[in-house]
Amino acid sequence: MSLEAEIHQLVLGMDGVAAVYAADPVWLTAVKQLGSLLGPGEAAPVPFVVCSEEADDAGVPGAAPAMSVRVRIGTDGSLPAPGLARAVAAGIRTHVAVQRPGVEVKAVVEISAIGV
Repeated sequence: MSLEAEIHQLVLGMDGVAAVYAADPVWLTAVKQLGSLLGPGEAAPVPFVVCSEEADDAGVPGAAPAMSVRVRIGTDGSLPAPGLARAVAAGIRTHVAVQRPGVEVKAVVEISAIGV
């Protein structure tokens, strides 16, 4: 299972999370899908979690590798949205730390719906 799929399952299983939406806004997903349909091959899958490796700190010796993780969630309304976003970000950082020790993680959690 990929790291993105693991994070998707982790976030879906957290208290207060009702849904995980496509990582990109609807308009951007539609543009990407249209572009992939116009080219050769099949439509690209819609990612729910996007993990991207970031370049080292401009070649600074000893700088830790970094990763950015983006996810969009809907809440069930049982927990305050800001606290839930912080808990999801912390869960993502913990999960990545186990999978890839030494990687600094910037978790971007967007609340797309409250009380779904």
